[in-house]
Amino acid sequence: MEVVIRATSHLAEMIPPAGRLCLREGSKVSDLVDALGLNSDLIMLFVVDGKLGDLDTPLREGSTVEFIAPVSGG
Repeated sequence: MEVVIRATSHLAEMIPPAGRLCLREGSKVSDLVDALGLNSDLIMLFVVDGKLGDLDTPLREGSTVEFIAPVSGG
């Protein structure tokens, strides 16, 4: 199945240029994070299809997953 990926801040550099990735059926957000080689501790929020999710949130064909990084600065 194919999912759409969006990310903020430095996380945007970690997603494929097309913003899409194919995963096996039954995958969860944690499987997507692993496939991208991301450290989940660096992600403040997971939004799946417009709703707040977590690492255990199941994905389906065409799901949109947004990774929101913590805000930093000074």
